[in-house]
Amino acid sequence: MGGTPSNAGAGVGGSFAGSGGNLGVAGTGGVAGASGVGGASGSGGSAGGGVIVAPLTGPGHVTITPSGSGYSLQRDGQPYYIKGINGQFDLELAAHSGANSTHTYNTDNAGSVLDSAKALGITVTIGVDLDPGANYNDDTFKNGVRAKLTDALKYKDHPALLLWSIGNELNLSADNQQTWQFVGELANTIQQADPNHPVMTVLAGANHTAIDHVLAWAPTIHLLGINVYAPVTHVADDMASSHFSGPYVVTEWGPTGYWESPTTSWGRPIEQTSSDKAQVYQQRYEYIAAHRDHALGSYVFLWAQKQERTPTWFGMFLENLPDIGLAGESCPTVDVCAYEWSGGWPANRAPSVTALTINGKAADANITLSSNQSLTAQVTASDPESDPLHFVWEVLEEPPTQANNRGEMRPARVGTAQTTTSPSASLSAPNSSGQYRLFVYALDGKGHAGTANVPFQVQ
Repeated sequence: MGGTPSNAGAGVGGSFAGSGGNLGVAGTGGVAGASGVGGASGSGGSAGGGVIVAPLTGPGHVTITPSGSGYSLQRDGQPYYIKGINGQFDLELAAHSGANSTHTYNTDNAGSVLDSAKALGITVTIGVDLDPGANYNDDTFKNGVRAKLTDALKYKDHPALLLWSIGNELNLSADNQQTWQFVGELANTIQQADPNHPVMTVLAGANHTAIDHVLAWAPTIHLLGINVYAPVTHVADDMASSHFSGPYVVTEWGPTGYWESPTTSWGRPIEQTSSDKAQVYQQRYEYIAAHRDHALGSYVFLWAQKQERTPTWFGMFLENLPDIGLAGESCPTVDVCAYEWSGGWPANRAPSVTALTINGKAADANITLSSNQSLTAQVTASDPESDPLHFVWEVLEEPPTQANNRGEMRPARVGTAQTTTSPSASLSAPNSSGQYRLFVYALDGKGHAGTANVPFQVQ
């Protein structure tokens, strides 16, 4: 739509913004005092949930400078490697776990997020939300976005501001010249008002076509954000083989997504156990950190709870459901991130859940039951500190297959939840034919949980 982008980008060797391919913040040269939060780590002191937290200091001027064969993100002249979270749930725990930055998806409540983050030594990447389904030739829509951005720019001198991020995964449904030219316009608006904080746009995956489009139609963007899940362990190679030679941030990473997971014979994705997720979170974080010459850091997904295909797929915390005894417990992925960010494990860690079966069969056995059939559910679980565990069991209907990641509702529960002190439960299959999922939550009574679920069908 509207022409073919050049491969090399905007005349700077495939790099965005800055002269000579140096990708600094346009017009920025000032270096101010130390950040007061330990530079790259964002904090100092004890590890694993016991990091000493101090408020941010200094003006928070941010630059991207060449460093060896790559780039360095600098806050007030000090190296700043992003150890970030998506979501603002329990920022205090994030800070004490060693996180140093949070990423928002819009400018709503930006002021309160910035203030809360500053007090905890955390910086903020502010997202400028763009509707991927909008008409980017519609001046009414664009004027609304311009007005919101103008309002958000009142925070340009806030010490907690780290980066601006325009749009999220626009390449999935709005990868065209009109969209990217508008992104470029917004980037120019930000840069004219705020030369002290770099601007990025976020893509779904290191998609070379989308990267070329951004290079051609929004060439003043300073860096790219890449959302990537299972393929994150080759994102550095994917970026290196693109026409883009500048820095990037992994703006979303986490478990293997439902779209890239094995499925049942009737097409329902099979979710990793919480212990499997913890293992891949550690592997994936360490891969990103090993490529920090161009990867300036990352934001883990999701430091909160979210219903997306299941209530447990992406969230690093459980729901708050007093009726069944859930109270926002943290999962093993929180422990792993605390270890990677701070260098030490929390004093008390979440239970390990490695397997869940129905009548001895795992999720990949395509479990089919009869109406009201008796069944035995068994979970394999343990606790690192040998804390006594109790288990909450529930069956949920599967969500509509066309459910999306914006505003998905929690599926209906079938029957009542059960609580046991043993790792097994005697249940009955639902009365009606359909597709369902059995969940188990292993709770240690100290604010931590492990999870697993198994899809099954009733015929």
